[in-house]
Amino acid sequence: MNYWWLGSGGLGLLTALLHLIGGQVDVIRPFRRCEMNALARSTLHACWHMVTVILFGSSALLLYAAANPDLPGASELGLFIGVQFVIFAIVFLVFAIAGNSGNLVNRLIRLPHWMLLLPIGILSLLGSLAA
Repeated sequence: MNYWWLGSGGLGLLTALLHLIGGQVDVIRPFRRCEMNALARSTLHACWHMVTVILFGSSALLLYAAANPDLPGASELGLFIGVQFVIFAIVFLVFAIAGNSGNLVNRLIRLPHWMLLLPIGILSLLGSLAA
C-alpha cells in the first residue's frame, strides 16, 4: 500500500465532490444565468465538467495505484498526476496574485482551489518517490 497515493487520491476524491456539488451552487448556477454568448457559456460549462472528469479520474487512478503500488507504470502515473496538479495549483495562485481587487490574502482566499490542488500534487509526487 502506498499511503502517499492513498492520501492524494482521498483528498482528490473530496476535492472532486466539492467541485461537483459546491461548484454547482456557487459557480455554475450563477454562471448559467449571466448574459453571455451561448457558445462561450456552453464551452465554459463543458470545460467545468472536463475538470470534474479529471478530478474523479485522477483520484480513482491514484487510489488504484495506492492499492497496487507494484503495478507497472504506477510510479510514472503518480508522477504525471502530481506534476499536473502542482501546475493546476500554480495557475490558481498566479490568477489570485495577479488580481487587482482586495489585498493579497483576500485574493488567495477567494480563489482557494490551490489549497487542495497543491497537496494532491505533492502527495502524489511523494508517492512516486516512495514507489
